[in-house]
Amino acid sequence: MTEFTFNAAFRHELRESAHHYGELVFLESVLRPGMTVIEGGANRGVTAIAIAKAVGTEGCVHALEPVPEYFDALQQNVSRNRIHNVALYNLALSDMNGCLRFYKHGEGSGVTRAKDAESIRVQATTLSAFVSCHGISKLDFINLDCEGSELSIFRKASSILKEQTPPIFCEVHRDYLKMMKQSVQDVVGLLRTFGYTVQPIQVEDLNNDSNFEHCSHVYASMSSSESRNRKKKRK
Repeated sequence: MTEFTFNAAFRHELRESAHHYGELVFLESVLRPGMTVIEGGANRGVTAIAIAKAVGTEGCVHALEPVPEYFDALQQNVSRNRIHNVALYNLALSDMNGCLRFYKHGEGSGVTRAKDAESIRVQATTLSAFVSCHGISKLDFINLDCEGSELSIFRKASSILKEQTPPIFCEVHRDYLKMMKQSVQDVVGLLRTFGYTVQPIQVEDLNNDSNFEHCSHVYASMSSSESRNRKKKRK
């Protein structure tokens, strides 16, 4: 899916992929106009553009994609769709700042070595460093598809997550987490220590309940009262 125009016909096409269409439907159900969103692992821009449309012209999307090939496609698709509320960054989210070894395979990429993957070097940043560098004082939502880096990213983002309390929609990759001796339960447990309530989401079937053993994503959020209390303490 290199080049696309995000219109009604394209949305209809996406229905052929329960995974991609389910992601789109879920994101549209929780996003609101005016939100500031960070997306890690934007790939070629399908969800980045959907998010940009959902948050509207008063909202903003910071979309990060580390692989040059995918980043070029991301730029082209944002331009092709005349989206003006997306800022693009050729970066990976990680637990470090600087140069990082990545593995590109098929339509994806990440820090874990997949079969027949191409090894490349990419630039990386932590979530906290990115927010500080770009002066993001109001982070309303995080969308992540980072293929095995989930736990590492959250570990280095504790201050941002505790202070700004953005809801998080995160795809989970069990095989890649296992290769790093981690698990979905580790990701969920860490987010809970920050005060989040975490739900398992199966985007292929949003109408049915899922569990952490079989979910495709997790959705982490804080109660409105808890979020308000934390933000009051910052003032």
